[in-house]
Amino acid sequence: MRWSRAYLSRMSVNPGSRERPRLGDVSVLATSPWGAAWGWPVPVLLDTTASTMAEVEERARQGAPEGTAVIAEEQTAGRGRRGRIWESAPRAGLWWSLLLRPDVPPHDTGWLPLVVGIGVARALRDQGGVDAGLKWPNDVLVDNPDVTCAPVKIAGVLAERLPDLSVVVGVGINVDHDVDELPPGAGSLRTLGVAMDRTHLLIATLTSVADAYHAWRRGDDMRSDYEHLSVTLGREVSVDLGSRSLAGRAVALGASGELIVQTAAGVQEVVSAGDVSTLRPAP
Repeated sequence: MRWSRAYLSRMSVNPGSRERPRLGDVSVLATSPWGAAWGWPVPVLLDTTASTMAEVEERARQGAPEGTAVIAEEQTAGRGRRGRIWESAPRAGLWWSLLLRPDVPPHDTGWLPLVVGIGVARALRDQGGVDAGLKWPNDVLVDNPDVTCAPVKIAGVLAERLPDLSVVVGVGINVDHDVDELPPGAGSLRTLGVAMDRTHLLIATLTSVADAYHAWRRGDDMRSDYEHLSVTLGREVSVDLGSRSLAGRAVALGASGELIVQTAAGVQEVVSAGDVSTLRPAP
């Protein structure tokens, strides 16, 4: 779904001012034109929390409905993959988590971080005007303004399955960070020369993710959508599997969203989880 840029007014870049505005009213998600795509409760907006993932998990244990979402202006212990810390500077980015209760076999939930990534990348492309791509399984990358450098990570997705088979999905997007506020290899819309209203981008991203999720639940072909946005498929990669490394060409996605890597010996290995590094573009 593409949203008109009229809903997403840009702010002028003012590098001399670092007074970051607070997020505005997110209740517009319950009104047209956003409500039809969202269709869930109005998200909870917190000033600060340890982790939006933990907040939604607690609500899930209390029986919260699908679509329960928590947004935070700041996270003091944001969570990334493999127990990593997600840097969450106050009011510099968008940090939110969403409860999903898809009625699908457990192995099919492996598609969720990919589907959510599609929604995030679409919002950044349509509204931020950046050429966002997806690095399997959960990173959103944008080309570095310095063409001699690798693409930068601008957003990430984390999905965790709960005992009741519901899934909490977390999203972090770097919006207004300066270079010195980011870890190596990361970027923000500001460092890419784009200044956007965080509230408008938040609403667009939430609705884009909801739209992608509902399309997946309807049985739409999300595989081709992901392939179109992928910066991993068709490239030579190295995958850190923890106990060993795997090198080869990323050739396809598996039935549950896994990455299929073909080694130099012609053997295809199915990767369910791992850290992927791109070695060089495919010829």
